[in-house]
Amino acid sequence: ATCPAAPFESPASGEPSAAVRWGLPGRSREAMKSFDAFGRPVQEFQVKTTFGGYLSLCSLALVAILFITELGYFLQKETKDKMIIDQGQDQKYLNMTVDVTFPQAACSVVGLNLIDPKRANVMHVGTEIYKTRLSRQGKPMGIKVRDSLANVATNTYELIESGLATAGVRTTHATTHLRCASCFQSHTDEDDCCFTCDDVRREFRTRGLDDHPKDYVFSQCEAEEAYRKVQPEVGEGCRIEARLHIRKVPATLHIGVSRHFKEKLWRVANWTDSVLSMDFDHEINSLSFGPEFPGLVHVLNGRKKNFHSGEHSEHYQYDVHVIPTRFLEEGYAEVSSHQYSVTEYTKVVNTRDNYQDAVVTGFWMNYDFTPFEVQVTKSRKSMWHFLTECCAILGGIFAFTGMLDNFAYALNKSLNTGRRSGSRGNIEMTQSLRE
Repeated sequence: ATCPAAPFESPASGEPSAAVRWGLPGRSREAMKSFDAFGRPVQEFQVKTTFGGYLSLCSLALVAILFITELGYFLQKETKDKMIIDQGQDQKYLNMTVDVTFPQAACSVVGLNLIDPKRANVMHVGTEIYKTRLSRQGKPMGIKVRDSLANVATNTYELIESGLATAGVRTTHATTHLRCASCFQSHTDEDDCCFTCDDVRREFRTRGLDDHPKDYVFSQCEAEEAYRKVQPEVGEGCRIEARLHIRKVPATLHIGVSRHFKEKLWRVANWTDSVLSMDFDHEINSLSFGPEFPGLVHVLNGRKKNFHSGEHSEHYQYDVHVIPTRFLEEGYAEVSSHQYSVTEYTKVVNTRDNYQDAVVTGFWMNYDFTPFEVQVTKSRKSMWHFLTECCAILGGIFAFTGMLDNFAYALNKSLNTGRRSGSRGNIEMTQSLRE
């Protein structure tokens, strides 16, 4: 006969129980036993199998893999998008950047203008427009030319009259229907006019600015400094890089034949025919409406158009819908920028056909702004969510593998029982035959 365990000892090991170590009285210990959800089976009644060992190792490996995967997912910041009404009406201006290459349109002929929906010039626009001449092989030629907004031909009549000597402009300030060569940053208002190279340099010197920049020449000085050093070639192209500080209102960016270009800087046999059949095939290198932020997609970057045919010209139109966007990330300053979506339209134009619909040649980009804004928030996931996922992985794996182990054990036991009963039946049959 065995003696009962001491009241302050564990029945299995003879060591003091946890309740005794914690100083609980006898009745409290007995009451707490009824809440024990982790009852342990007696060691002698546990059956360990080889399959159970393999299954346990596989379970541990699977738990480790899932834990590492969940940890990597937890360490990645979560991005959430929310759409709300645009409340940033106080931000009336933004920076627009466009970079377009025209492989077959000469810089001396192409101009850039910003107009409103009524085809009037948009005034008081801060600009940095640079033109780079390109050879037939697409390589840069000479130094960059800094240009200003210019009137661009919008119909066949203006195309024909654009290169005439009488098409010059003489005014002191640009208007909604007339552009002129700008004084650039030497004047607070870039709509002020500086007609000659001496005029713009004098204004720069007056303001204490460098009137002989090393990286570019002023458009008023291009004939003397740019085209005299590198003579015009047949088949020149042009790359236009523009940074515009614009108002947050709908407008159109138009790149086409300048109404006041200098035909002496363009090497063609017949400039009138060449203007009417101008090749406006292009590649958009970049287009943005504000600073960069993670996840921003530039839809038009790298877009190429190549539809020029014979003596016709082209009308390329992009309708851009600009979406105000705020990007917020923990530990960083808020970024206020813009995304955009776009639809495209292309039409071949025969400028010699007087009966054709009045479609203007060139590169047209109409943009407007949506009345709502998108808030993009990037933050870390909750620690409690990570712990919950880890517990779910641990409990789920061991519960599932436990079911597999029980199933395998029961199947193995039933097979062994069948073999034993079959062996006994054979032995009894053999004995009966002997008798």
